[in-house]
Amino acid sequence: MFASEFGWQKSAERQFELKMRRVEIAGFEKSLSVLMAAPSSGHPETHREGLDAFRRSGGNCIHLHGEGGETHSRTATGEWLRTNSLRDDFFLCSQICHEGWDEAAQQSICRFTADAVHADIDEDLRLIGTVFLDLVYLDDRPDLPFDPVLGALFDEVETGRIRSIGVRNWTPDRIRDSHQYLSDRGGSNIRALITTELALPIASEPLWPGYVPFDEPLRRVVDDLDLTVFAHAGDLTSGQCLFGGENATARMRPHWVDRWDTVRNAKLVERVREMATKYRCSERVIGIAWLLNRPMRVIAIVGLTDLLGPNWSDLERAAQLELSRSDLHLIDEYRQV
Repeated sequence: MFASEFGWQKSAERQFELKMRRVEIAGFEKSLSVLMAAPSSGHPETHREGLDAFRRSGGNCIHLHGEGGETHSRTATGEWLRTNSLRDDFFLCSQICHEGWDEAAQQSICRFTADAVHADIDEDLRLIGTVFLDLVYLDDRPDLPFDPVLGALFDEVETGRIRSIGVRNWTPDRIRDSHQYLSDRGGSNIRALITTELALPIASEPLWPGYVPFDEPLRRVVDDLDLTVFAHAGDLTSGQCLFGGENATARMRPHWVDRWDTVRNAKLVERVREMATKYRCSERVIGIAWLLNRPMRVIAIVGLTDLLGPNWSDLERAAQLELSRSDLHLIDEYRQV
């Protein structure tokens, strides 16, 4: 796709006036903007302009994701940070230990190992050109013991190469056990939960098979362990297809649309539209604002392409909007979480 298909504006004179709230988080060393920018591996030409816009907006945290061997988003981000002398001002989050693929055997390669932890952190530090990462997280392999992986992460915290540990797609029991394992070692506990499954509409199935739902047991773990939630908040994961105007990615697979087709969402959509009229904004704004007004700490992960595209004004409003308690209660009447 060309930039014009997303409505990106390439002019350097473009004004971007988003001023984000920041959240104080005891487990991290700096307050974080309520939006976290995610450079797009598919659109490397947006990295510099998108990061410039994000910085002007007051954003200070970046999500880096090198699945499939992609490296440009990390090298470009590192170059941008060094050029502008901004490393100490920004919070960098990276996912490690993605599954590999054996082309000859046509099967996946398990990388839920201590060696993969160290190797991926080595690579991230090299590509970004930094001496530490603020947050590193990984998916679980519940059929395997977590001790070797957590032990490697513990060692990386001790040496200062990473500052905090997060998890994605770990069940509540595995998170509690892992947290206790790290506590017994006297080191850094799990600080963050990353999820694609926290959205205002209710999904009948997860984004991908096996993804852990953000249900009440997971919510209790977040509360009990005082975790910060980093929730993917693009049109794909937020159920924007229920309201219209979603980007092309949200409809790339029929399952990604069908999973929002639940009886419960019919009334919820009606309620959200009423809220959008009341606040004079779009339904997308209400959905993201709902995330950012949760009782727990939530940082919304958004793509740089959204910051440069037609949805930027929705992000601006959502990052500032504080929904009233009564409105949140009315919305949550139709939800499980």
